[in-house]
Amino acid sequence: MKNLLIILSAGLIFSACTKSTTAPSSQGGAQVPAADQKQGDTSKTGTISQSGSIFFINVMGQEPEIIESYAVELVDYVGQAVTITGQYSGDTLFVGRVE
Repeated sequence: MKNLLIILSAGLIFSACTKSTTAPSSQGGAQVPAADQKQGDTSKTGTISQSGSIFFINVMGQEPEIIESYAVELVDYVGQAVTITGQYSGDTLFVGRVE
């Protein structure tokens, strides 16, 4: 009986030491592996807006998202409905193409 308690206690201790590799998703509580998030090109369709020197893509039904670009003059597209394509660095979408 004493050995059983030791084994169960050790199991509880070691189970608390595991590391999760998934991040929560906004799609019904499904889990998405952290390594799969925000990789490759991303396209979004919306209106570009500007506040000071910061640019945003405003997609209907979503919060405005910060965008930046070294390849495109975003100021030329402020107020226009466009489709942007780029890649994420952190939470910022770096735009490579505007259509």
